[in-house]
Amino acid sequence: MSHTVVIPCAGKGTRLYPMTKNTSKSMLDLGDFKIIDYAISESLMSGATKIILIISPDDLKLKKHIDNICNSNKLPFVQDINKFTIDFTMVEQATPKGLGDAINLAKIHISENYFGIILPDDFIFSSKPILKNMREVSLNLKSNVLLGKKIPKDLVSSFGIIELSDCENSSYRKVACLKEKPHPNNTKSNISILGRYYLSTKIFDYLDIVKPGHGGEIQLTDALVELLKSENFHVIDSESIHFDVGSKEGYNDANNYLSQL
Repeated sequence: MSHTVVIPCAGKGTRLYPMTKNTSKSMLDLGDFKIIDYAISESLMSGATKIILIISPDDLKLKKHIDNICNSNKLPFVQDINKFTIDFTMVEQATPKGLGDAINLAKIHISENYFGIILPDDFIFSSKPILKNMREVSLNLKSNVLLGKKIPKDLVSSFGIIELSDCENSSYRKVACLKEKPHPNNTKSNISILGRYYLSTKIFDYLDIVKPGHGGEIQLTDALVELLKSENFHVIDSESIHFDVGSKEGYNDANNYLSQL
């Protein structure tokens, strides 16, 4: 069964400047590897047969890295990449117009009904690949699956927020509502959307028509809100170790964590 994972990595990495002045965020060192390597490893260990990377046209270092990745055979948690059957596709995002725009660029390369998304900024250290678990839930329930993480209430306005239709203590829960960066007074939830998704390709119908939202960009969450009106969504709670390596603090904390393993 084919399984596609999309990895957006065309962002400018402004929060990590000046480290990203001459090197893209995805190519920064994280432990003994590059940030992008961890996303690729999680994709492989989740059963991906195709990885679509959304890249900046001028990111020559990343292009060369992907071209050589099978020859170098150096990935975290993967003993031998040649044991996997994988097709790498690189798609250029000429102008950064938001995460929704980046995901939409992968549309013509996806043939199955559901696909995964990994945001490399969210470095998640887990014994079992998070996306693999999300895929299993998705296939079982025929549902879109999100990854959620509880955050402090005062940070709610900085994230996409998941409101639940029930509070049952189970491995997954049904989503009632999604809100993009809401004011804390406009939601009772403090569950943020973390950077893993397993989505129906119906999302592309809405990414094609959604208007620019927060920051003047095409927001994936805005399209998810529309898709939620016609399809089921479930959320898995993340209890794994997580670092936002798109920020200086998170990047440094992740490196310190890896150095102690």
